[in-house]
Amino acid sequence: MAAHILRGCLGVLIMGVMLAPAPLYAQDFRFDEPQRPSRAYAGLHLIAVQPLGEFADYVDWGGGVGGELLYAFDRQGAFGLRMHLGLMIYGHETKRVPLGPQLGRINVDVNTSNNIFIAGIGPQVMLPSGFVRPYLNGTVGLSYFFTQSSVEGSSDFEPFARSTNFDDATFAWAAGGGLYIPLRRGRRHPVSLDIGAQYHANGEARYLREGSIQEDGTGEIYFDPIRSQTNLVTYRLGIAVGL
Repeated sequence: MAAHILRGCLGVLIMGVMLAPAPLYAQDFRFDEPQRPSRAYAGLHLIAVQPLGEFADYVDWGGGVGGELLYAFDRQGAFGLRMHLGLMIYGHETKRVPLGPQLGRINVDVNTSNNIFIAGIGPQVMLPSGFVRPYLNGTVGLSYFFTQSSVEGSSDFEPFARSTNFDDATFAWAAGGGLYIPLRRGRRHPVSLDIGAQYHANGEARYLREGSIQEDGTGEIYFDPIRSQTNLVTYRLGIAVGL
């Protein structure tokens, strides 16, 4: 009986050895198949905002976050179409006030932020290869200036009331450039550090700044908007990932 079992095990082992190369070969073949390089890229970045000209006379530097999508028309990514979005804050105020005339014992925080939302789309050209890949781009789109107030308690993580106090939108164009520094190379899902700057021509707009919202003590609120040129430069640092 033991001899039969031994011969049976030996037969299974020999058959397994004979069949093993087939799946291994197939696995190696699949591994060696050429992969299509990434044509689409997504990025997230931090933004620093420098007001220029008249805008700098009224507001200080700001900051925010942004994102971008890039579609490359060629495998090297030398020519592409880029779309970017950004949300930036250039002013902020917080006031501690009673919740209402009859609720003086309950105080809340009223937070007011002065914001700019930007969106644009346009071409991008980039050095097709190299350890560092410089690029230039240009976009057309809009810049949306808005001031928003929210109310929250001392221990709240989210506001329980929010209102847009004032807003204005303008046609905008932008031009800039930067550097892609590869952090992970490969045909699929490459990762690069994105460092760049962009000039934004927003034209003339009406907007609020810190101190532009006045209260008379009776509940009435008055706005003192500014009208000026609103051109600025953004500096960004982020990550771009091939999809």
